[in-house]
Amino acid sequence: MNRAIEELYAVPPREFSSARNARAAALKAAGRDAEAQAVRRLTKPSPFLWAVNQLARREAERLARFVDLVRRVRQSQLRDVGTAADGVQTIRAELNALTGRAAAMLAEAGYRVVPAGAARISNTVLGAAVDADRVDELRQGRLTAELPAPGFEVLAGVAPSRALQLVRGGKSADRRLDEAEARRAREAEALRREAEQRAAEAAHAAEAVRDLERQLADARRTLRDAQREADAAATRVRRHHDEPMPWRPGSKTTR
Repeated sequence: MNRAIEELYAVPPREFSSARNARAAALKAAGRDAEAQAVRRLTKPSPFLWAVNQLARREAERLARFVDLVRRVRQSQLRDVGTAADGVQTIRAELNALTGRAAAMLAEAGYRVVPAGAARISNTVLGAAVDADRVDELRQGRLTAELPAPGFEVLAGVAPSRALQLVRGGKSADRRLDEAEARRAREAEALRREAEQRAAEAAHAAEAVRDLERQLADARRTLRDAQREADAAATRVRRHHDEPMPWRPGSKTTR
C-alpha cells in the first residue's frame, strides 16, 4: 500500500484522479479488493503537498540532511539551551532553501506560487520533520495531507508556554510542578493531534466531494453530447423516410 501511495503522489495533481482510479481498478481486477478500496479513498493532493512529496524524489539528499539537522539540533538543545539561536537559524536557512526548490518545481509544472502557498510548503516540511509519525512519510514522499506550522519552540523539546519560575517548597514542589506541566503538555499535544486529524479528515472529505462533483459534471456533459447526437440521428432518419422516391422510366405512376 505504501508503494502505491508513493507512486500516486508522484503523479502531477492534474493526473492524480485518473491514475488513482486506474490503479484501484487494476487492484480490484487482481482480486485485491481491500487494497483497491484503500487506494480509491486517497484524495488528490494539493499542488503544495505534491511539491513537498517531490522533494523526496528530486532533493532526497538535501531533505535527508534537513531531517537529520532538525534531529541533532533538538537533541543538542536538550543538553545546552545556549545552542538554540544558532541551530534555529541554520534550520530556517535550510527550510527556506527547500521551500524555494519546491516552489520552483511548482512553477515548472505550470502552477503559480503565491506567498501563502510557499508558507504551506514550509509548514508541512517542518511539521513532518519534527513529527515522529510523519517524518518517514516526508522522506519517502508519501505525505497524504498538509501539516500546520509547529512553531520553532518544538526544536527545543519544550512546550511553547513553559516559563522558568521560582517556586518555594523544595524538590517535592518542583517535582509536582514538573509533573503537572508535563501532564498539561501531553494533554495539549493530544488535543493538537486530534484537531489536526479532524482537519485532515475534513480536507480529505472536501476533496472527495470535489472529485465526485467533477466526475458528475463530466458525466452530464457526456450525456448531453450523446442526447444531441441521438436527436440528430433521429432527425436524419425521419428526413430520409419522408423524402419522395425518385421516378424511374417505365415505373407505374398513380393517376
